[in-house]
Amino acid sequence: MLSTKKILSVIFILLIFLISTCSLSARTVEKQMLLAALTFNVARFTSWPEQTFNDTASKLNLCVLGDNLVQLSLANIDNKTVNSRVVRIINISRLRKLKQCHLLYISELERNKLAPLLFELKEQPILTIGENMAFIQAGGMVGLEKINGKIKLTINLPRVKQSGLIINSRLLKLANIVDSSTTTH
Repeated sequence: MLSTKKILSVIFILLIFLISTCSLSARTVEKQMLLAALTFNVARFTSWPEQTFNDTASKLNLCVLGDNLVQLSLANIDNKTVNSRVVRIINISRLRKLKQCHLLYISELERNKLAPLLFELKEQPILTIGENMAFIQAGGMVGLEKINGKIKLTINLPRVKQSGLIINSRLLKLANIVDSSTTTH
């Protein structure tokens, strides 16, 4: 019988395969729903340092910095479980409240604010996820970019390691691995 982790791995691989083979010419809402599903699955394949959580009952806080459509899309994964932790969606309007986040999904932020924010977070165990290569170049960890109708997964592995997070090798095999440390601060 297959273990839960193996089943989740197969589901994630199938999701990535479907994304890469299907044209995503659908409306923005569908794109955002897909990005929310991918964000959820990236969280499933990420491990945080033990000291990140107060106790075993602590929630996994997914903070959202962006437009209402992104916030609504990610609301669909609120209260779902990732690695035995319940996901709690927190909409962030002020950058001062990021210490409570375990994941930070950034959909809109000017580059002049994005790069300093990501630099400030670089050694904290907060998985940062954004929607384009500029996000990765500014020091983000995971980029989900739509290119030619397909979602491309890019991971800035040195930044992930610097924060103390671990991304499962099965997910790394599906991603384009980059190092933005030479282009940021």
